[in-house]
Amino acid sequence: MSKTPDISFVAEQQIPVKELKGISKAAGSTASKGPVSQKYLNDLAQAELDADLDATFAKLKSSFKFKRKEISADGPVDGMGVITTPHFFYEVTVAPMEESHRNVIIRRSVRNIASAEVITGPEFFEAFGTRFNKLEVACEKPLDLETIIDQIEDADSDDIDLDYDKDITYCTIGMDSMRTTISVRPNLIHVKGPLDATPADLVHSFFEMQSCFMDSLNLSEPLLKS
Repeated sequence: MSKTPDISFVAEQQIPVKELKGISKAAGSTASKGPVSQKYLNDLAQAELDADLDATFAKLKSSFKFKRKEISADGPVDGMGVITTPHFFYEVTVAPMEESHRNVIIRRSVRNIASAEVITGPEFFEAFGTRFNKLEVACEKPLDLETIIDQIEDADSDDIDLDYDKDITYCTIGMDSMRTTISVRPNLIHVKGPLDATPADLVHSFFEMQSCFMDSLNLSEPLLKS
């Protein structure tokens, strides 16, 4: 099976700065009074990122039965850690929140995915469970949002919930047959499910949307093949 486009699973977790393992009570008091720089945050979150890499590495090795030459971990360095496998990259990063200097964001993602079979298989679910509730698909060619919206509205279906802004910079699609909501922007399709959504749930929702709106998406072939 050929390589998929630029798709990734994403999960983001907010953590109070004062709860980071690398911070002392005195430093925590100081950090809570103002924004934390990325460089300082990298040091504070070193232990969290390292623990995440250790646990994820062990789980991936066990679930996929990877040999030593097939899996490697790098970091954490500069607020980022990466695990490389033959099927995908796993990445964990830390960044300050723009909205609140009291919290930081731990972002976990799986990208450079080799095939849809890998991310819908039992090994992937065993390794990650319901950790990811977002699927992002980056589109190389801009999508025609007006055509997508027109096709949905012309179908006049009570099974589809549609919303969009006045400038048509995005549209969101909900279908009664899916547990997910799909947001479409010119260069990004974003599938979001409930907290208990499985990777297969997210991928199947994308397949259904892709099948229904293939013509509107102006695709000569599917972005993601089953």
